[in-house]
Amino acid sequence: LVVYDVDGMIPLCGNTAAPLAGGYANLLRCANTRNDIFISAGNNSLRVWKIDFKSRRVTPTNAAVGRIKREIKCIDIDLSDSYLYCGTASGDILKLQVVILDAGDIPLYSGGVTAIAILKTGELLIGTGDGIICRAAQVKQQPAKDSTKNIAKKPASIKSKIKVEIKLKDLEKSLIKGEVTSIALRGDGHQFLLGSVRSEIYQVTLTEFQNERIYTCHGRAVNDIVFPYNCSDLFATCSKETIRVWNLVLSKELLRIEVPNMTCNSLFLMQDGRSIISGWNDGKIRAHTPETGHPLYIVENAHQRGVTAITATSNCLRIVSGGGEGDVRVWDITTSIQVLVRTMKEHKGGITCVRMKSDDKECVTSCADGSCIIWDLENFNRIQVVFANTIFQGVCYGPKEHQILTCGTDRNVTYYEVLDGTPVRALEASLSGSINAVDITDDWKIFCYWWSRQTFKGLEIY
Repeated sequence: LVVYDVDGMIPLCGNTAAPLAGGYANLLRCANTRNDIFISAGNNSLRVWKIDFKSRRVTPTNAAVGRIKREIKCIDIDLSDSYLYCGTASGDILKLQVVILDAGDIPLYSGGVTAIAILKTGELLIGTGDGIICRAAQVKQQPAKDSTKNIAKKPASIKSKIKVEIKLKDLEKSLIKGEVTSIALRGDGHQFLLGSVRSEIYQVTLTEFQNERIYTCHGRAVNDIVFPYNCSDLFATCSKETIRVWNLVLSKELLRIEVPNMTCNSLFLMQDGRSIISGWNDGKIRAHTPETGHPLYIVENAHQRGVTAITATSNCLRIVSGGGEGDVRVWDITTSIQVLVRTMKEHKGGITCVRMKSDDKECVTSCADGSCIIWDLENFNRIQVVFANTIFQGVCYGPKEHQILTCGTDRNVTYYEVLDGTPVRALEASLSGSINAVDITDDWKIFCYWWSRQTFKGLEIY
């Protein structure tokens, strides 16, 4: 189907005449009151078309005839364009009501309307899937001039049935990141709060209609959390696409580092405070400045199946990383060059955690294959290994570093001797659910948390 400009004899636009599911169109009929509306019909096809002259597009709307299937032979429409009559090959006549709505009659919001609230003034606050929040007023619109002439000639009983159209007019708009999930009014409605799908809360003042983010957190699972060396006021977390630095005292986000479409599995804060190193699912090790988040360097292809665990020495010159393929790799690093020193292959599954000893001569790794290995970082060989019928999720050194503590799917926190690898003590820390991480302080307090129960526990050991 092609629409032509008669004056210029040039085609304006075109489209498929009938639905792709079947049928064909061989009849056309123009509307009487509109120059941009026409109707096509044929075998199992009945469509109302609207021409947009500015964008040079013609858009069809299929007639809702239910299960009726007819071959239409002729069509006609009444003078007011209200009813359409179709003659069919089966001998019956179809009568359909024609309802024509302009695209401007009802504003369509991109991404759908996901949240709505009514102000005391009668205005609407509308949140959309594209992160747009707008204040809209309901405007009454009288019928068009052409229709008012016909209304004057009608009886009073018919005039009373004529409805006044109500349209929405956008007054102000603001944009946030992510889909708007909820709107909550405050006080007399002078302010309102917005919730987003990215786990953020915004505050908006009606007079200025500018949004301000007041609360935020990760929208996905938190994969790792670390504190700086000898500092309890700050900590860093990582999740899908983001690394965030938080102020623990103010409960406020200080820095956000974003890498689109990637997931950060592990991170570590260098003891000199000059960089944040992180391991990602694309197999890269990235380093950023903790003040601005500016990238310092990237270690390409650090691991084949993603970097799942990472730590560094106290002099900040060496990195130890673990990958999803089970390799443990040692890197010598500077801001200008990063060199692979050695790859140690003993594990048969993905590395879940790696911890460094205080003298930087040894490290311990836990693996999903049920083993924990203590490595010699001078000779790059295995010192000790422990096995258990579990999937180890975390490991750490004890306060005096003569023992290691492990946790996993067996719901136990287990002590092992570093010297011979024998289990010393097992503490059932959970009645149900896997323990995903474990750490211990100098006064022997164990902090463990597991995502299956979404719980954080602190246990004091006597």
